[in-house]
Amino acid sequence: MPNKILITGASGYLAHRLIPIATGYGEVVGTARKAESVYQPADALSLDLLDADAIKRVVEKVRPTAIIHAAAINPGCGDEMMVGVNHHASATLAEVASRLGIRLVFVSSESGYSGNAAPYSDHAIPDPSNLYGTSKVAGEQAVLSILPESVAVRTSLIYGLDKIDRGTQGFRERLKRGEPLTLFDDVLRQPVWVDSLSHALCRLATEFTDITGTMNVVGDEVMSRAVFGLAMMKHWCIEAGDNVSLVSGAEIKGMQMDLRCSCERAKALGITLPGVSEVLALHHSDTH
Repeated sequence: MPNKILITGASGYLAHRLIPIATGYGEVVGTARKAESVYQPADALSLDLLDADAIKRVVEKVRPTAIIHAAAINPGCGDEMMVGVNHHASATLAEVASRLGIRLVFVSSESGYSGNAAPYSDHAIPDPSNLYGTSKVAGEQAVLSILPESVAVRTSLIYGLDKIDRGTQGFRERLKRGEPLTLFDDVLRQPVWVDSLSHALCRLATEFTDITGTMNVVGDEVMSRAVFGLAMMKHWCIEAGDNVSLVSGAEIKGMQMDLRCSCERAKALGITLPGVSEVLALHHSDTH
């Protein structure tokens, strides 16, 4: 049977590369609250993920072979909506996928870790320290409970080199307004290139369908939020100037200081996850 992939969150940052990459793995249908905002070249459908009945209708109509649940609500968009999409909608998708025999790949987050017990293995027990992390963990646990054959992909900060990411865009706007910008030089992450994450998700949806449970998919380079932020600002030609200062995050309550993760399961599958320095170097060599 030819692959038919249903992608939620098809208007989000991840989707701008996930959708065109997914077309290399099969037919792609993308959903978003407004169909016109779905990235091309997916077939577009409108879907309100807060409406459980609508979720069921869309999945039953599309009858995909796989679902990549990439939709998520980040902090700042309302707690009720965040829990509704990250947790409850994920559970509904798992229910209908289980009933129809559909492969489900859930895009989870490193935010389910507190940052107090790094490095985190693929099967590390989550211990979230904020509502966003709690909502993603709840969604992850619901999906795996309802549909044990599914896989939850715990990922990190997502960036690309063709479209500016939300965090770096925020830095640009703040500096443009003349406001000070502080970057944490002791808060560790493993940012993931949107292209390598997209390929990993598509392969898990169509090729590695026997992979279940949780797995980390993060970049193969540990760096501080400050180093990452400055690297992205340099790529996007954002002048840092004197308004940027490097500070410690250790005194900030709830700060997830160290979210280093191991990716043994991904590496065993031959999934490549280059670090930021390697991706930037390849981009530089390709453009010069």
